Amino acid sequence: MLTKKEFADGIYNVLTPADLYDKMSKVLTQEKCPGVFINYGKGHFVIAHERFSDGLSISTDGLGVWVITGLESTPDGSYQYTDKVLKTENTETVSRAIAALIINWEESEPPSS
Repeated sequence: MLTKKEFADGIYNVLTPADLYDKMSKVLTQEKCPGVFINYGKGHFVIAHERFSDGLSISTDGLGVWVITGLESTPDGSYQYTDKVLKTENTETVSRAIAALIINWEESEPPSS
């Protein structure tokens, strides 16, 4: 489980989805967050979990505004965009969206025996 400090340290100096991927790849390791999948490509930072059907795609528009789009899994195991979209100029909002998703996953998983 991530500590608040580890997560907060991960968002400093983040200006683009590529920066976000670089920072989060150091924070969201398989040891700390087993099952979490992150990727970056074509301007989108994607976060999903192998056991859950939701995730996020984070990008920026032409003016540098963050665009957070919900993802949902499809029967073939890929992901598609949902109609849930949030635009923000605040990087902290992006961080909170990722944190809320991870917390939701952690609270939804049954305790390990």
